[in-house]
Order: sequence, then structure tokens, then C-alpha cells
Amino acid sequence: MEVSLIIPMYNEEDNVLITLEEVKKVLKTYDCYQILAVDDGSGDQTLQLLEEFAKETPELEVLSHPVNMGMGRALRTGFEKAEGDVIITLDADLSYDPKYITELISELHENHLDIVIGSQYMEGGETEDIPFIRLFVSKMANKIVGYALDENISTVTGILRAYRKEVIDSIEIESNGTEINPEILSKAIAIGFKVKEIPVKLKGRKLGESKVQFRSTTTSHLLFTFYERPMILFGVIGLILCIIGIIIAIYLFYDYLIGNLDPTRPLMFVMILLIISGIQILIFGFVATQISLLKREIYLIQKENKLLRKKLNKKDS
Repeated sequence: MEVSLIIPMYNEEDNVLITLEEVKKVLKTYDCYQILAVDDGSGDQTLQLLEEFAKETPELEVLSHPVNMGMGRALRTGFEKAEGDVIITLDADLSYDPKYITELISELHENHLDIVIGSQYMEGGETEDIPFIRLFVSKMANKIVGYALDENISTVTGILRAYRKEVIDSIEIESNGTEINPEILSKAIAIGFKVKEIPVKLKGRKLGESKVQFRSTTTSHLLFTFYERPMILFGVIGLILCIIGIIIAIYLFYDYLIGNLDPTRPLMFVMILLIISGIQILIFGFVATQISLLKREIYLIQKENKLLRKKLNKKDS
């Protein structure tokens, strides 16, 4: 079995050497492994340190982007070069202990799974030294995005995962940002891959600065949720409009009972507009939900296309 470990890095000069040494200690227990460090357009010494380390570590392959393109794009670059039967993704700041790599791989093989997620939010998972605001936003994001998926998963946005290579080879990944993690889960679950979480501890960053942009990350996760479950957005808006319209209708009916109703009052037209608009939005949400359900067929077709291209490429080579 060959293991490919992908570590996206952006301005991680304080963590490069420590992280690589720690993952090497874990991976050396495997007969064959590959470390793919992806420098995502760092402006510090990250790339230079990676290249120096690679001179003495043949298992390390350094990949780089000329400019910062986002964690999702960095992971995709790593996926394209991964050769192992098992692919691991890990943060560069050791917020997840590399010892979990072994646990992920063991769980993957022993239970014949396709994806294993290191989860700090499931029962038995822990967090340590995480700033309150970051922890709160992360928990809420995982609850909201988790609701959009078909399976009950506690940590949807985390990077600590083990994949069978077949999973990555079977889906078209499009995200460039942090939404790549829920995107992979959504598509993998839709075409029938088996997913499981194991409890882990997430620790606060010790060195360097966090690269997480809370506003953009929260926005991208909300957009992903609405894309997966359009009824969350359209259903809520349509229902609110209908309720407001009904409240106005009750008020106007009361006016009618006491003899004060004036059919030409603007409120009458507002009521009608709100109720009709609310119903239309609810219908649109229902239609969007039905279209969303067809994605599984699209993902299955994409899987077949990717596997066919892979076979053709092998024949050509």
C-alpha cells in the first residue's frame, strides 16, 4: 500500500520544518509513502524551506503556485499528483496531530470505508486553545453545512481526512476555497461512497498566523448550503412572505367585521402581492430541490467519464 499525504501551505515558514519532521516520523512506518507539499504562492520563505528539505527527503515532492489560489486549489494540485492507494490531507500548522494519520488509515481499511474524517465535533472529539469566536463560527458552519448533506456528519469542513484514491478519481472537484471539503463529501456521498468519522483533538495554532478569513469562509459555506438544499433559502423566504400576507389578511378581515374595510386601501394590494410572491418562491424552491436531486445522476455520469478517460490515458501511455 502506498500513502500520499497532501499538505497545502501558505506563508507557513514557522511550521514547515516541524510539520515535515513530524509527518515523516508517522509515515516511515509504511513501506511506501509520498509527501506532497503544495506551496500556495507564499510570500515568505515557505517554498525555499520546502525545496531545501526535499533535497534530503526523496519522498517529498514540492508543488507550487505562482500566486495564492486558495486551499481548494492547492488540494486539487496535490490530488492531481497523488499516486498512493490512500490519500491523506492535513493542515500545515499541526492543529491536528499527525498521529491521526495512522488511525485514519487503519479505520479506512479495517471497516472497508471510502472516506474517514477526523472529527473534533463528534462525540469523543475535542478542541483545545481555540479562540471562542473562531470555535463558535466553525461549529455553526459545520452544523449548517452538515444539514445540507444526506448523512449525519459532525465535522464537514475539516481537512483531516483519508480517502481511497478511487474517490478522488471518481468525482469532478471544482472548488478553489475552503468549500472544497464539503464539496467532496457531498459528491462522494451522492454516488454511494461510504463515509465515517473518528474522534480527534483540534488544537489552536502555536506558530504563524491563521489564514482563515471568517467572513469569506462563512459566506462560501452558506452558499454551498443553499446550493445543496435550496429549500432552506427559498422555503424560509417564501414562508415569511406568506405569513406576513396572512397576518395582513387577518387584520383586513377584522376591519371588514367592524365595517371599516376600504377595498381601495394599498394594504389590500400589499397582502395579495405578499401571498402570491410567497407561494411563487415556495414553488421555485420545490422545483430547485427536484433539480438538486438530479445531481446524483450527474455525478455518476462524471464518475464514469473520469474513469473512462483514465483508462484511455493508460492505453495511450
